[in-house]
Amino acid sequence: MKKLIPFIMVILLTGCWDVQELTEIGIVVAMAIDMDEESGEYQLTAQYLRPSAESTFVSSQDKPFLMVTVKGRTIAELMRKTNHKIDRKGFYAHNKVVVVSEEVAKGGLLPIFETFQREQQVRSYVWLGVTRGTSAASVLEKQDNSISKVSANYLSSLFDNAENEAVSFNLLKFYKQSLKPGKNPVLGVMTFDESKQEEGSVHLSGAAVFNKDKLIGFLNNDETMAYNWITLHGRSSKQGALTFPYKEDKYVTLELIDIDSNVKPKVTNETDISYTIEIKKQVEIAEQQELKKTETRKELAKLVAELEKKTEKEVEAKVAEVITKVQEEFQSDIFGFGASLRDSYPKVWDKVKDNWGEEFANVQYEIKVEVKILNSGLLQGSLHPHE
Repeated sequence: MKKLIPFIMVILLTGCWDVQELTEIGIVVAMAIDMDEESGEYQLTAQYLRPSAESTFVSSQDKPFLMVTVKGRTIAELMRKTNHKIDRKGFYAHNKVVVVSEEVAKGGLLPIFETFQREQQVRSYVWLGVTRGTSAASVLEKQDNSISKVSANYLSSLFDNAENEAVSFNLLKFYKQSLKPGKNPVLGVMTFDESKQEEGSVHLSGAAVFNKDKLIGFLNNDETMAYNWITLHGRSSKQGALTFPYKEDKYVTLELIDIDSNVKPKVTNETDISYTIEIKKQVEIAEQQELKKTETRKELAKLVAELEKKTEKEVEAKVAEVITKVQEEFQSDIFGFGASLRDSYPKVWDKVKDNWGEEFANVQYEIKVEVKILNSGLLQGSLHPHE
């Protein structure tokens, strides 16, 4: 027993062989990847934390982050080059966001993300975004409307709090959908506000459509909202609202509470493929500009039923619009039609999977929408002015 005790103590007191002291590493919290126009090489901009500038005990005039930019042929090369420009080795485990430019995304993302998967330095849960109309590096600059001192936290919160007009995709989800046939990925789009007064404000809105790992086009806010309605299943943290004209020039805003969607394939004559898209939504009335007063419960029920039917038509129209656009312009199945066909009719899928882009562009579909208003709020007209 006496011989065993020293051996146990050695095991308990021995540290990890690959431990890195906090004072020896540079914590990278955001990465931006652009294409250098002159050389044609990749350009990596990494945002490093300055812990001393964030300290609440020591006053500092320094920026809370340091930006380092390098150029090279591969991302692995670039990540090593950054170590030559600062006094600490880059540590990427706490990276929150990877932003790529539109030019880089069009060339394909899997080859440049290969080092992330191979070396496991960048975690798979980091958010991915594509810039439109600006460089990826430009969105890492400090935002005027950011409460956080570090822009990486601001950008990350955009993805965390995204509503149905935007898309939140992490690296792992992008891997799965770009590598596995049946559903192509989309990424969130980051742009600057067009207003000169808010030139420094970055927005996350719309969606970047991919065919496998290559960018092929964009969806606007309404189209992205409809895309989310089709692809979201069960209760979602991606809340949102739908505003549309109800009567004449009066608008109503409905807040999304719960959504459930289902894409059902149907095969007839062994080759004719069609789909039924079922969307069930539970909403609450956030605002109704029409101040019509209802005197009885029967009138209220009738008004709610009319509003539900009107909402169903609005949702159906927006869903049909985005499907038509994606079929005609992109021929990229971002809705998972192919995946549902693979699960329900594996033998049929095996026959069409090699040419699914063209098959998807021509499939027929039917949309069924059911909307339930859970809370009518002030619909009875408590704000109705006296005559």
